[in-house]
Amino acid sequence: MTVPARLHFGFLDLHGALGRRFGSFGMALDGLSTRLHAVPAATLGVDGPDQNPATVERAMGFARTIAESLGLEGGAALTIEEAIPDHAGLGSGTQLGLAVGAALTRLHGLNIGAGDLARLLGRGARSGIGIGAFEQGGVILDGGVAVDATGNGENGFPPVTSRLAFPDEWRVMLILDPKSKGLHGSEESGAFDALPPYETGQAAHLCRVILMQALPALVEENLTDFGRAVTILQEAVGGHFAAAQGGRYSSPRVGEVLVQLAKQGIEGYGQSSWGPTGFALFESEAEAARMVEKAGRKWGDDDGLQFMVCEGRNQGHLVEIS
Repeated sequence: MTVPARLHFGFLDLHGALGRRFGSFGMALDGLSTRLHAVPAATLGVDGPDQNPATVERAMGFARTIAESLGLEGGAALTIEEAIPDHAGLGSGTQLGLAVGAALTRLHGLNIGAGDLARLLGRGARSGIGIGAFEQGGVILDGGVAVDATGNGENGFPPVTSRLAFPDEWRVMLILDPKSKGLHGSEESGAFDALPPYETGQAAHLCRVILMQALPALVEENLTDFGRAVTILQEAVGGHFAAAQGGRYSSPRVGEVLVQLAKQGIEGYGQSSWGPTGFALFESEAEAARMVEKAGRKWGDDDGLQFMVCEGRNQGHLVEIS
């Protein structure tokens, strides 16, 4: 099973006055994924000879949760052949959990949707981008989660309200910082609890930018307007979350690259989720490759950054039966 990584461009509405909070915009990536092989076995086990032990342990926790929640009898041998970098802003936890859950349930002849698996695993409560990437890929907009009259009491899962294809010719440049980790777990939850809500006008503006600029530009394959809309969202989110992550970008090294890209007139750049991974959008493979080569010469050796070019992924997870 192959499950794609995702970019999270940001939240549209941290106010919640209309009865829903968050609302996410993001996309699935081709080129970074979690690959999992599963076969029946007498007991439940996970291995990954080339994987971080923490990733194997995390996958085992997901497997136990699924097996116990659904009362699955018998075991399975799960091998992690590739994994999305953890705590890098690329959706590693949700995608790993969904991969494990889908593999186990398929082995037992069950057809359980990604949303139900996410509920069992406690994933995807704020953002629907990971579940959307798993199910269908593409560029995804979700409608946030319902809140009560006080603006609290979040419940339910964010429904995907728009899914559009990422143009085949466009490319995404990723800026990876292996020395840094984004906020996660209890620190992430604490940051959300401590941050003030958006102002009403700011939430309204961001919703308008995405609905009336980003989505039409995507349909028309207009990277300039799409990129500008993504950057507007990024500027708002980065400024709002700066106190929690130590600045607009969680990795100063990645931030330096993004500042230089902005000075060169790149449209569409920012940080995915809590980072540290940065991204920039390009109209072609050639343009992205040239920038990756240039950035690698300047920042790759001394700063330890890694650069790669990805396509958008316009399909969800892939199941191969052998």
